Amino acid sequence: MQNHRQVLEQLEAFGVVLRRTDKIEPDGRKRTVGKGGKYWVRLHTFQPDVGGAYIVGAYGSYRTGEWRKVDVDWTPLNEAERERAAREKAIREEAERKARAEEAALAAMTAAELLAKACRDGVSSPYLARKQVEPEGCRFLPDGTLVLPLMRYDLPIDQRLRAVQRILPDGQKFFTKGFEKPGCCVRLGQIDPGLSPLLMVTEGYATGLTARMALFRQHPVFVALDAGNLAHVVPLLRALYPRTRILILADDDWKTRDQRTMELTNPGRTAARKVARLVEGCDFVVPVFDPATRALKDTDFNDLHVRQGLDAVRLQLAGVVAAMARFYG
Repeated sequence: MQNHRQVLEQLEAFGVVLRRTDKIEPDGRKRTVGKGGKYWVRLHTFQPDVGGAYIVGAYGSYRTGEWRKVDVDWTPLNEAERERAAREKAIREEAERKARAEEAALAAMTAAELLAKACRDGVSSPYLARKQVEPEGCRFLPDGTLVLPLMRYDLPIDQRLRAVQRILPDGQKFFTKGFEKPGCCVRLGQIDPGLSPLLMVTEGYATGLTARMALFRQHPVFVALDAGNLAHVVPLLRALYPRTRILILADDDWKTRDQRTMELTNPGRTAARKVARLVEGCDFVVPVFDPATRALKDTDFNDLHVRQGLDAVRLQLAGVVAAMARFYG
């Protein structure tokens, strides 16, 4: 692309510190970029009839809401080419304006309104296809966005729905604005307090689906949404199901560092270990990858599923579950 370097310079001037894994590609997809995932880019290609190609599009900040268009020097193009570039730019901007308006409307809905708007089936999800998992416990918007009900299971039935999480086709995640996360989770499968010998807890939804598939949906899974919420969800589940063993399927954040000291911290494993020590009848397990093929962002059991196949997950989890059954009865 003739202006690739200029685009990188504009992102840098905007404050974006690109990561090695960031892809600055003009493929029309909205991508999260920058250190901490605080920025986005949506880039396209404009190809003049005279040859060559230019990167066009926009970029912005999730934190501030500020965004800018890619600044392109059109001087080398003739008048006809500049007019065509302007027409295509106007079409893109109108599409992006409509997308922003729709996003704002969805964000303004209450959890109950958005859940009612979503359908239970009949829509495919590009996100789930990439994760190689089958949907459960979710609903769909027409564009393939997933809608997950976030519940507080210690509350009366009519008060349990506290929020929803939307997972867009490209994997971006949004919560109902202003909701309180502690204790909220997504349940996959049914649980009988008197008969279920084991329940599992994961951070992410895709990881929960992988766990359900790997063990033939024999055990319910509760999705805690992130490592920090494990400290709230697991004690809540222990109180609700005092005779059921709890197994945390922890993320192994093997490359995560403290932003101040730059020391490895592994928040997923650290949080799970701490909760397992404090909550009676709770254990945790982390995925074990083949080091020869493990990528930097391979951290959870869904990553293991995608990287090495569902049988690899099944072998690891089935072994742990069998060992727990022998030890605890």
